Amino acid sequence: MIELATPQEIIVNLSSLIENERRMQNLQQKELALKADVPLPSYRDFIYKKRISLESLIKILIALRLFDNISGLLKQREYKTLDEIKKEDLLLKRIVK
Repeated sequence: MIELATPQEIIVNLSSLIENERRMQNLQQKELALKADVPLPSYRDFIYKKRISLESLIKILIALRLFDNISGLLKQREYKTLDEIKKEDLLLKRIVK
């Protein structure tokens, strides 16, 4: 079954995951922000207003040792057939008018 989520739902789930992990590791928000080298107001903006820069988010995930959870996003797609490689090559070419 395909599970669809909006970007806002994903952000809410991610902030909950991070807050739960912070608590499990017995860290105060201030301690995590310091450990992650992220300003405390930036961390609080993420938790309460659901806003954060990608760099700060990655720093927090690394500080909590959660970075493996998103490492799948960094994997390159593996091709299975020559046809898939040819199709990908066609998609990368610019259309000139």
